[in-house]
Amino acid sequence: MAMTDKFNPIRTLIVDDSHDECMLLNAELRSESSIKLIGFVHDGIEAISYLRGIEEFHDREMFPYPDLVLLDFCMPRCNGIGVLRFLNGQFHRPRVVLWSTTMERMNVPLAFRLGADMVCRKPTRKEELMEIISRIEARIFRHAPVLFPETRIRTPGASALPGRQIAPTASIK
Repeated sequence: MAMTDKFNPIRTLIVDDSHDECMLLNAELRSESSIKLIGFVHDGIEAISYLRGIEEFHDREMFPYPDLVLLDFCMPRCNGIGVLRFLNGQFHRPRVVLWSTTMERMNVPLAFRLGADMVCRKPTRKEELMEIISRIEARIFRHAPVLFPETRIRTPGASALPGRQIAPTASIK
């Protein structure tokens, strides 16, 4: 059984100031059944507006909240770190891949502290992009919960009661 038979597609927002990059990513991800591209925005200010659901992005039917953001580091007005700073204060937030062609200019430890789930070089070939998507799916979205054996909870004056099975959360940082 394929992964997509068991899971919904990952709603993905692309944030990149290059329209050409967005077109290429669209062409490469369009046939990937595990990914559902929900939109493109072209700088950090637009990304924050989209994530907040304000201005032209207020209609969540047309602009659904993403599960995943593919976030370029270097953009005008507000870069990828600025978007991560915004998301860092949010209770509900999407998973984020922060990428760049200029990795030497990026503060990777800061990106992880601000909540990036993955930081990497921007892919230049479809194979590289598919490897990133595959890693994200396996390590974040398709991670099966680990169930602990049933435990017994004792309360004063009562017999043993069956406990609950607990699924811990996983992090790939």
